[in-house]
Parts: sequence; structure tokens; C-alpha cells
Amino acid sequence: MNRGLTGDEERDLMMRLATGDEAAVRTVYERFARPVYTLGLRMLGSAQSAEDLTQEVFLSAWRKAARFDPARGRLSTWLMAIAHNTAVDHIRHAASRPQRSGIPLEEAPEPTVVEEDAVVDGMVARGALAGLSADERRLLHLAYYRGWTAREIALAGGIPLGTVKTRIRATLIKLRRTHKPEEG
Repeated sequence: MNRGLTGDEERDLMMRLATGDEAAVRTVYERFARPVYTLGLRMLGSAQSAEDLTQEVFLSAWRKAARFDPARGRLSTWLMAIAHNTAVDHIRHAASRPQRSGIPLEEAPEPTVVEEDAVVDGMVARGALAGLSADERRLLHLAYYRGWTAREIALAGGIPLGTVKTRIRATLIKLRRTHKPEEG
């Protein structure tokens, strides 16, 4: 198993990448695509966004290959910094887009205990809701407590309608599994 490249090997690889050497492009992509994709998935939350990010990062690395300096750090660190900065740019861009309906999902308030109490009864239900992630609670809050349609949630979040419907259904199934009423 190859443990990594030396500084000289990284410099040589990046010089070859800068000249458009297809083998160098393939080598860099094969070695680093998975961690770049994983970072994108964690930061952006969707496989499609992570795939797009991965392509952007390697295109950027190819364009900036001549700027790589192995004396300043490892190739993997340089690529992951590009990936992180690109993901942050995506997040900022998404946050700055004008919203067509309601408020942005990121700014939607999480349901308060008072709102939950008005709809659900008792500690068991609150415990089940507490078992959901913040995004799942926010989605239920918008759909059931605020009365937003799936289409409004999709528009506000810049998420495909089908994805919103799937997430709502999956959250309800998870909630149902967590909160099974006691049989009397």
C-alpha cells in the first residue's frame, strides 16, 4: 500500500498536472477525490452538491497547480483547503440568494417547548421530538406548526420538492418508531 508522496513527488506531480498531463490528473483525482467528496457531503449535505464540489476542486487544482508549494504544506492539505473554501463559498452563495417564499430554512426557528405542548401531549412526545436532529425538528416545525406546504419549504430551502417530501416522510417514520404509544 502506498503511504503517500514525498514533497519532491508532490511537486513533480503538480508540475505535470499544470502542463495537462492526463496521468497526473488521474493520479491526483484517484488519490484525493474520496476525501474531497466526503468533506463536501458533510458541509453541503447532499450527494449532488458534493459531486459538484469535487469537480470544482479538481478543476481549480488543475488551474492553480503552478501555485502549489510543497514547502508550505502537503498536497492533501492544499486540496482540502480548496475544498473547504469552495464549500464555504457555496454556503454563502446559497444564503445570499433572495428567498421566494417565507424565511430561509437556516433562519427558521426551532419549535419551542410551548409550541410542542400545544400540539403534542406529555413528556413522551417531547422525548421523541428531542430524538430528532435539529434539521428534522425544523422541517416538522415548518410543515406542521407553521403550516408551510412542501413546495414552500422546497422554495425557501432551494431543495427539490421530492427531496422535501422524502425528508418529511422519513422524519415522520423515525418519529413514529421512536414514539410508540403504550397499549392500554
